[in-house]
Amino acid sequence: MALNPFSLRRSDLQKNGKFVEAHRLYRFWFEFLALSPSYELARRFRQSKGKLTAADKARIPSDFAQVLQIYDAFGDVQTALFKTWWQARGVELFGIAGEPSAVAPIYKIANNLQPDLKKLQHSLDRYLASTWPAQHKPGAIILAIPLNSTRQKVLKTIKQLLDDHIQAPAPQANPMFSLATKDLHIKNVIDAMGVLWIRSAKPEWALWKIGVEANISKLYSKKFDAFKSKRTTANYDEFRTLEQMTSRKFKIAVNIAENAARGIFPSQKPCPHSVKFDAAEFHHILSAKTAWIKQEKARILASSAQLK
Repeated sequence: MALNPFSLRRSDLQKNGKFVEAHRLYRFWFEFLALSPSYELARRFRQSKGKLTAADKARIPSDFAQVLQIYDAFGDVQTALFKTWWQARGVELFGIAGEPSAVAPIYKIANNLQPDLKKLQHSLDRYLASTWPAQHKPGAIILAIPLNSTRQKVLKTIKQLLDDHIQAPAPQANPMFSLATKDLHIKNVIDAMGVLWIRSAKPEWALWKIGVEANISKLYSKKFDAFKSKRTTANYDEFRTLEQMTSRKFKIAVNIAENAARGIFPSQKPCPHSVKFDAAEFHHILSAKTAWIKQEKARILASSAQLK
């Protein structure tokens, strides 16, 4: 099966002596920056070398210096695929020095043969002197797994050992940027992204239609059809409820995007210096980005085909 040229590989999570644990929120950070009004102003400011229009100058937030610092670190996300952006910046932004924790085989004893104790000791010493420190000295269990047992029995025993002894990762050196995952409900992030993206793609749509398309409610998103449903006296309250739910998600989404532009992600807290989101403006930005992505993917696929 051919590898997807647009998907991250395990090797993309390590670079220059640093590593990152895989997490889909990194992709969401990238996508929310593309829909942040503050971040877009920073992009225009850097690309024009500070020569903004009068309208854009009037919108500059008081903490713009902080947004510019984030832009300089994360770069232009309007003309970048996530994979190429990640390969250029991801590990440097989110990585920590060392290697990810991983199972390390130490020594194998052959059937009915006495182990070579010197080789066993050498292998253990090498693990403790090299592999273990590189992984920041995680707690570990050194096991003897009988190879004449069944896979089911072995896995059951290992699962029980992990249940009894598994430990939270020890605090490590902080990366340049880290995810704010405390009390995180990732569905809120997904719903917020859907609402903000559709709001930009379809700025003329009513809020309830966006709520249906973004599937923010198990009840109403399935009950209504964004293209066929009509508001009536009988269903007015239901439509109104869906509008209110969508409005709340939209406010959350703007907060997430604006906080992302200040190096905090994902945070739903109100951003004190948030720039107002203009759906019509981002409709043009998103249209241009979508067209660019289509051309760039076609270019990469054509180039890959030539190499085969």
